[in-house]
Amino acid sequence: MIKLNLKRNESRFKNVEIDLLSTFHTNATGKSNKAFRFAKVDSNFAAFLPHLKDGAVKLYLYYAVVANNETGESWYSIDTISKKLGATERSVGNWNNQLEDLGLIFRTSTGKKSKATFVLPLTGFAVKMNLQQIEQVLDELNLYEPSMYTRVFGQVQSLTKLYIKNEAADLFNEVLCVHLRKVNSAGSVELNTVDTYMYNISAVANEDTVQKLSGFKGEEKVAIIDGEKEITLGKKTLKSFKCFFINEPSKIDDTTVYDIMGQLTDDVDLSDLPSISI
Repeated sequence: MIKLNLKRNESRFKNVEIDLLSTFHTNATGKSNKAFRFAKVDSNFAAFLPHLKDGAVKLYLYYAVVANNETGESWYSIDTISKKLGATERSVGNWNNQLEDLGLIFRTSTGKKSKATFVLPLTGFAVKMNLQQIEQVLDELNLYEPSMYTRVFGQVQSLTKLYIKNEAADLFNEVLCVHLRKVNSAGSVELNTVDTYMYNISAVANEDTVQKLSGFKGEEKVAIIDGEKEITLGKKTLKSFKCFFINEPSKIDDTTVYDIMGQLTDDVDLSDLPSISI
């Protein structure tokens, strides 16, 4: 067949309103288009609605709308917000308290006249950090022990090392990952859970470790590393909960780390996994 490179006719909309709105939404939510957004509230927010006063819902939506696109914060005073929402300052204060109690927002003073307000995430995520940043977070928030807890990020669940084999480059990467979990609740009712993974990637430098990992012939995608008893971060030496060998990803990014850690930190049986001694 001779390819004439003729352009195909664009298909017609079957339902103009529905198809056009869908097209607009797809374009509006793309990362390349920051100037235009369709209204979007995290679906997990629905679980909070029965426990929120109507005014608190209105205030939450206001914070979501006015948040800085880059940093996620807003600096509006109680006086300004009360005028915008047509409510008393006392009501806005009560709504703020309710949103904070449920873990939906975080408000903090940084020396300015009004507090900075952040709408907190309702879904889990992974974020790459250098070791100095991870050390600072654990140190300043006093999160070195599993029992430690912050209202914003939750409780330390585990400190994990992943040894990930890159098949293409025949290299082994070491991923240090701190798992934090925040549970949003109303009384005894659990409304939402957010898992945060702070991780750092480095090449495995120890040749003996590389050889032992290279010699693993198991067909399983995951193996338990036996022998890694503790992890050092800064001046602190911490007991490692688990170390794993991962024989699957071709790349390591936020999505990959979140996917791996999400599977390893769920309630799964690891007893039948093979073991590698390093």
